[in-house]
Amino acid sequence: MYGNPTSDAAFHEALQERPAPMTAYIGVAECAKLLGTSERWVRRHVCDLPSVKIGRLVRFDIALLLSQFQGKQSLGNRLKPERGVKMRLRRYQRGYVYKAGKRIKVWYGMWREDIQKPDGTIVRRQRNIRIGTSSELPTRSAAYEELSRRMSQKPMSVEMKFSELVERWKVAVVPTIKDTTAAYYLKELSAHVVPAFRDREVSDIGRYDIERFLAERAQRYCRNTLRGMRVSMGRVLSWAVECGWIEKNPCSGIKLPQAGKKIVRTVLKAEQSIAIANLLQEPYSTLVLFLAATGLRIGEAIGIKWTDFDGDVLRISRRIYEGKEGSPKSEGSERSLPIPAVLLLRMRSLGGSEWVFRSREGTPVNPGNALKRYIRPVTKKLGIKIGGWHDFRHSLTTGLLRSGVSPKVVSELLGHADVNITLNIYDHPNVEDFRAPLNCVASELLRSVTKSAPANRPVVDLKRFGAEART
Repeated sequence: MYGNPTSDAAFHEALQERPAPMTAYIGVAECAKLLGTSERWVRRHVCDLPSVKIGRLVRFDIALLLSQFQGKQSLGNRLKPERGVKMRLRRYQRGYVYKAGKRIKVWYGMWREDIQKPDGTIVRRQRNIRIGTSSELPTRSAAYEELSRRMSQKPMSVEMKFSELVERWKVAVVPTIKDTTAAYYLKELSAHVVPAFRDREVSDIGRYDIERFLAERAQRYCRNTLRGMRVSMGRVLSWAVECGWIEKNPCSGIKLPQAGKKIVRTVLKAEQSIAIANLLQEPYSTLVLFLAATGLRIGEAIGIKWTDFDGDVLRISRRIYEGKEGSPKSEGSERSLPIPAVLLLRMRSLGGSEWVFRSREGTPVNPGNALKRYIRPVTKKLGIKIGGWHDFRHSLTTGLLRSGVSPKVVSELLGHADVNITLNIYDHPNVEDFRAPLNCVASELLRSVTKSAPANRPVVDLKRFGAEART
């Protein structure tokens, strides 16, 4: 129709001969720059673009390109059809399906979707997913329907790595959390979660990824540590949901895998606590007796000041965690306890004007160093296995409950928010605790069984009765 011109001049001359008015046309290089792709990609998909061919020359209509492509394409990976099959690219509304596999044919779907960056800009990325086997989707039409369903269900995602999300969470959320709680979350994130998910896209992290992560670490850590990993990661992902960066929190509803319990609590007898205290130097000797008598948390005990006393009543209003002074663990942890006179007298013998249990420098005792350098060597010498400072708290709780003290009173004394925590976690029955109730029940049952039968009542031959029942 237009001959066979081989130069731009011939091309423009041919355009001028067209009867309809023409808009601006561009070449392959300009088209590739406009779409954000390579020239090779443009030449490979020239049949899908609004183009005009005149001999070897190809020109593209700018107006139609801009109306057809709203937003620039990123180069990404090339769309590769299966071998020997000519792929005709379909626009973003439908995507493209293809079949792969030797023994089992599987349908895959490809499409390009808009991805929002944290700064609000939109880029386009190519997606390639498995949509089903040929037995599940016997026809190409069925494959397209399944791909369309998945494309319509998937909201616009945000391009952000997990490590970047954590850094943003530190800046925006950590200042609003209690210092001790924030320190716990940051410790779990930096030690366990971030190393595993550092370079993963937040939108690509699913429930299976988190469950597998926890299952792998269940072989090395106890359930409490696994719970810390799940809670800290869930807090970060929950904030991402609130920001609109992901649709839902994949941590929601995940159950912890079975794991070993590394820390085993020992219920200490009174003579064992006394033996430990007798081999320790001050202030650790009095600190052990104080914990065994009051059941305070170690952070609450080392955070006591003399100004917290009103006579013999101690007001617990702070705790030390990771060397920093903060408020108690919960509202219920703020409580007042009457300290026995004999214990208070021993505490006053330690001297000092500010901290009750202090180091040589006058600062609060470091519980980690004290446990490692003083407590454990002494318990090892005595042949007593302890899990840590909390054993004294568990021992007091078990002893009070066994002596008949109301669980509600024990719960308030320990500063628990719920009495069930006291009963489910801090109460440690042993074999001797079972002896009295079992003896009581057995005596009632066996007393009636062993009574002699009345004279007019026939005696039943149990062996004969059993044989007749079997026949």
